[in-house]
Amino acid sequence: MMSQPTRRGALGLLGLGALGSILAACSSDESASGSATSGTDLATIRRNGTVRIGMEGTFRPYGYHDSSGQLVGFEKEIGDLIARDLGVKAEYVETQWDSLIAGVNAGRYDLIINNLSATDERKAKFDFSIPYAETQGKVGVAQDSPLKHTREISGHSAAQTETSNFGQEMAAAGANLVPVTGFDEAAMLVSFGRVDMTGNDFVTFQAFFEQRPDNKLRLLEGNLGDPSESAVLMGKGQTELKTAIDQSLRTHMDNGDLKKIYERYVKTDLTPPTATS
Repeated sequence: MMSQPTRRGALGLLGLGALGSILAACSSDESASGSATSGTDLATIRRNGTVRIGMEGTFRPYGYHDSSGQLVGFEKEIGDLIARDLGVKAEYVETQWDSLIAGVNAGRYDLIINNLSATDERKAKFDFSIPYAETQGKVGVAQDSPLKHTREISGHSAAQTETSNFGQEMAAAGANLVPVTGFDEAAMLVSFGRVDMTGNDFVTFQAFFEQRPDNKLRLLEGNLGDPSESAVLMGKGQTELKTAIDQSLRTHMDNGDLKKIYERYVKTDLTPPTATS
């Protein structure tokens, strides 16, 4: 889902489905073919008075529900800022990762803000904003695992959403992927010894360790791939919409709004060093 980014589900290991619900494949979100122009344009969004934002809504600290049931998270707050700058209200449509990306061309929402990286495959079908966050990939294993370093990934099983950034990174490193619906399920399989490891970004692992101090995971030494940048996904060819979203993100990075949001949720600034260049 940064699969990451990206890429994942909730922390806290609550509300998990039975293992039989694990998907046999997770490629549907990448299969939507983009035309020359797709998705919703800026004029329509403003005419409707609402920008619909696709998000898992179960992925702490990006976008999740707090103890009162309210949708919170730093990506939710970023979505609120973008909507305000577009002059509309934000409406969040929560969808599982595996059908998230396809929802743009299907017309279920206008944007996705869900720790997505602008990979070459995705850019061929969709447009992306400038990046708004940068995170580093890590790999979690059971506390009693004999594995020590990310150099040992190859040949071991990894619980991942296959089409997420980190699922692809793990596959490239030689892991045998076990498809899951999100990070919570992946963490459960690793902690129970059903799967050897799972890859994700350090923000997700940090939030998980804080949320579950009794967890049975630890991180391998070394990083997983290069740092991952997250960006807003929208329909292909939506130049006006992309320009408006880029301007919104630049404004809130330049004035420090995003830094304050990140520090409130993860205690560190995730703003990409090249974001405003």
